[in-house]
Amino acid sequence: MNRTEFIEQIISSCTKTRNENEIDKSEKTKITISVKREELKLGQIQRHLNIIERAEKKKSKARSSITLTFEGYNNRSLIQHSEIREYLRRLFKIKPHMFYYLSKESNIQAILLSLLEVDTGTYGKLFADRLKGQAEFTFYGADLNSHIRKHVIPAVRYANKMKESPNAQKDLIVFLLDSIDYERLNEEL
Repeated sequence: MNRTEFIEQIISSCTKTRNENEIDKSEKTKITISVKREELKLGQIQRHLNIIERAEKKKSKARSSITLTFEGYNNRSLIQHSEIREYLRRLFKIKPHMFYYLSKESNIQAILLSLLEVDTGTYGKLFADRLKGQAEFTFYGADLNSHIRKHVIPAVRYANKMKESPNAQKDLIVFLLDSIDYERLNEEL
């Protein structure tokens, strides 16, 4: 499915007609959530949820403002670590609209791929990083479009709930598709 069709499907399923008020990007808040190894091992997530809830109170000023990092891990190979995959699944179960808040610095593609239900098996450590800006892994048999839709739709619905205009919601989808290198991922399938 090409990008335009994908965007139109999500917009039509999530967006109600609103006035054209755009986000004032100059007022954006910048927040960094750095997840420590100990927090991952102990399954601690509450501190991070509190930070996200503070961002939610800032309304549209917090869109794309949270940088999520994992201390001591290569940010491009998050899928290799089961503790990170479990943490992200738990986070997105509690905050399914989390992609609304994530900044590009969070490596949205690695986060999205870490949310895939895949068995990396004994070869999980053999995934190799590729050039920056390219898809990092190939998933045979994975329905990547439905996986992307599953995680983009809650973010767009949240933007709609925040009374963002259809153009702002479309910009959010474009931002997310650019962040995950959508065409490259589809090409590899």
